[in-house]
Amino acid sequence: MNRTELDALFTALNASLNKGLAKEWKGYEKWSMIVNSKGAAEKYPMTLVLGGMREWIGPRVVNRVDIEKLTVLNRDFEHTEAVNCNDIEDDNVGVYAPLFEAMGVDAANLWGRLATEALVNPGNWADGSAFYGTRSLSKKSSITNKVSGALSVSTYETARANMMGWCAADGSPMGLVPDLLVVGPSNESAAKGILETELTVSGGSTVSNIHYKECELQIDPYLTGAHAGKWFLMCTTRGMKPVAVQKRKVGPLVRYDQEHDVCVKEENECHYAVHYRGNAAGVQPLLVVGGNLS
Repeated sequence: MNRTELDALFTALNASLNKGLAKEWKGYEKWSMIVNSKGAAEKYPMTLVLGGMREWIGPRVVNRVDIEKLTVLNRDFEHTEAVNCNDIEDDNVGVYAPLFEAMGVDAANLWGRLATEALVNPGNWADGSAFYGTRSLSKKSSITNKVSGALSVSTYETARANMMGWCAADGSPMGLVPDLLVVGPSNESAAKGILETELTVSGGSTVSNIHYKECELQIDPYLTGAHAGKWFLMCTTRGMKPVAVQKRKVGPLVRYDQEHDVCVKEENECHYAVHYRGNAAGVQPLLVVGGNLS
């Protein structure tokens, strides 16, 4: 191997990686706030109770964000692939192009996987209570952002009515209108039956579907396995989003192909790796109703 050949190989592998990076699933951006993280962690203030417009009579009423904060630590992620030195010497490296393209797809989709992970399993919120459940805002108001049961017309209607009926701490209506239903592949048919079928059968007769195009439908490819039956109705039009995705580092492809690198000396391999840092968290329970979570 010589440096010119290794440089050419690195350029080719990097091009394949970038080809894969361009194939990122970006659906999570519809319901996630993208945060450019600058440190080891990010803090999100508790912004559940927001003051609304009021008639100005007397002194101004100043609304302040609660001092309680949700701290989300960044995590490290890596992906390393080996290229056998014999393959490089024998000019047999074409087989690695699709491998590194797939590596790029996987790296790009880290953020979508983290966002979905935070959506289905957000744990406790900044106030110490479960993200999904019943939360009291005041003596005048409480919200329940969790609905039992598989996705159906009935459970969808319950989730929609719940969200649209929420009131702020002072008892005034929040005016939330759900605009997005997120489901996994196994719920795609049921969801399309609710939102994308113009006609439906009721009492033996064919009638217009009152929920046709009522909100947007998104199929999340990461709502599978243990999370396949879960579904989420959201309001994404309020500036804030239910989930925050914090990106601390999106690392470039790094090469370990020098003669002094351990992998070359001891394993007869060149290693190529990416290193990402970041995390995701549920940050706004006000804007999402989770279904079939238990």
